[in-house]
Amino acid sequence: EGVAREAGISNASIEQIDIARGILGDKLVAVQNQYSPIHLDTQDTLDYCAKVGLAFVCWSPLGGYRHPYDETKFDPFREVAAAHGVSYQQVVLAWELAKGDHMFVIPGAHRPETILDSLKADQLELTPEELAKLG
Repeated sequence: EGVAREAGISNASIEQIDIARGILGDKLVAVQNQYSPIHLDTQDTLDYCAKVGLAFVCWSPLGGYRHPYDETKFDPFREVAAAHGVSYQQVVLAWELAKGDHMFVIPGAHRPETILDSLKADQLELTPEELAKLG
């Protein structure tokens, strides 16, 4: 009915993105999928969004806290963080944002300190060597 000017979809595969693009055309502007150092299985949709000009919004960009995961996957981020004197969470967010101009992150916002820390991620410049180390 033309009520929504633009739309986004969530938890979508490339096939589902193409279906949505077929229905919505250029009104589809974003895909929101989980992505983090422990959830890299959506790398294909992240890359596809860049290719077709869609924003990619990562939910749970720090890995989430509800499910157990391998903490060692964050070790390289901790090393880079120590070199910069920042939190490893800030490095994770900066790494994700460095994936392209189409990237957006939605970190959890439970405490004022973590909110303020997360806001600094877009100011953290990671070197090509650091980005290669982080994957």
